[in-house]
Amino acid sequence: MEKEQQPIIIIKRIKKAGHGGHHGGAWKVAYADFVTAMMAFFLVMWLVSVVSIDTRKAIAEYFRSFSVFEGSKAGGIGVKVGVAGGDIVQLEKESGSIKGGSDIQIRLAYEIGRIVEANLKKEHMDQVLINATDKGVRIEMVEKTGSPMFESGKAGLLAVGADIIKAVSESIKNTTNDIIIEGHTDAHHYQKEGYTNWELAADRANALRRELINYGIDASRIKQVASFADNLPIKKDDPYAAINRRVSIFLLDKKKDKVIEGLEHKEIVPPDIITNSQIPITK
Repeated sequence: MEKEQQPIIIIKRIKKAGHGGHHGGAWKVAYADFVTAMMAFFLVMWLVSVVSIDTRKAIAEYFRSFSVFEGSKAGGIGVKVGVAGGDIVQLEKESGSIKGGSDIQIRLAYEIGRIVEANLKKEHMDQVLINATDKGVRIEMVEKTGSPMFESGKAGLLAVGADIIKAVSESIKNTTNDIIIEGHTDAHHYQKEGYTNWELAADRANALRRELINYGIDASRIKQVASFADNLPIKKDDPYAAINRRVSIFLLDKKKDKVIEGLEHKEIVPPDIITNSQIPITK
């Protein structure tokens, strides 16, 4: 008799999905994240090592929450509210930007520069020079060859001058600092009887005053309108240079608003063209 066949029993063992050795492939994801973070870290370290100290300061300043503006223009640095062109503040540089003055003046100067940059045509950016000093912020609106702000020998504004003053007005209208306005000429002397560079500089300064008021600057903030004729050239080695023909706005340090006398006119370095928010300054 045939041996009774036993049923074949098949045992199916289902292997549970494990982590494949130690933790399977999850470690690879963590490792990739670590490597990415290290790459970013060393990239930052490399960038920090190759940029100047002043640039590092500017980067740090970008992330600070500060604004010297009020009302709708108030906001943090680097935000599109509160500082120039987005409204921002730049820090002191050894040359070619903003130097001197207290931190508040440096910040204010950079905020102004950013707003001017956002509102002014690129080809006229090198006609606005911003200087931070320990007594306030000086804004110089200068002429250049082929791009005059005023009619020759007159106080009548040309299109370039109107555009520049409008952009500068926009940059300071939300500050509260008192203002001094100055007029300067080059060394050319006009033959018109009874009308000298003193009168010309004064008339141009007053033209600026009227424009500022038209653009919303409170007239009570303007404490002085002064004429310096050709006595304070930017380019001392070339008193006839176009850059010496200018009108200036001085925003007084709030702590020194009442100290108008004795303001220093420091030597101004001939500017480079402003690009990437690099603002020519006083040494």
